[in-house]
Amino acid sequence: MRAIICSITILLLGGCISTPMLTSSNNVPTQSLSELIEDTSCNASFQCKVLSVGERAACGGPSKYLVYSTKSVDEEQVEKLAEQVTMKEKILNQQQTQVDVCKQVLPIQALCIDNQCKAFTIK
Repeated sequence: MRAIICSITILLLGGCISTPMLTSSNNVPTQSLSELIEDTSCNASFQCKVLSVGERAACGGPSKYLVYSTKSVDEEQVEKLAEQVTMKEKILNQQQTQVDVCKQVLPIQALCIDNQCKAFTIK
């Protein structure tokens, strides 16, 4: 079923939602969001950021929260790619029959611990 949805998405959007890509000025794919934020090294907690990504089909809101470090990436580039992922999920959600259950996705905060940005659930 996922392969069919992904194939339809490829036809409609030009790419599968599980492989979002940034494109350079000549539209050549460069890297996915997870690859872009892979390096979470930090020197201080102000470099650790939380990003809400995607959209839950059943009840709205982000489908996940991601932690990244501004020490190693351009914050604007990360936010732009996250917006692309969110838009693709919104379009996909509108095209699919709503069978998802509204599951709570808890917000997180990020702190620099042992020179790595770490996520902690906010309760």
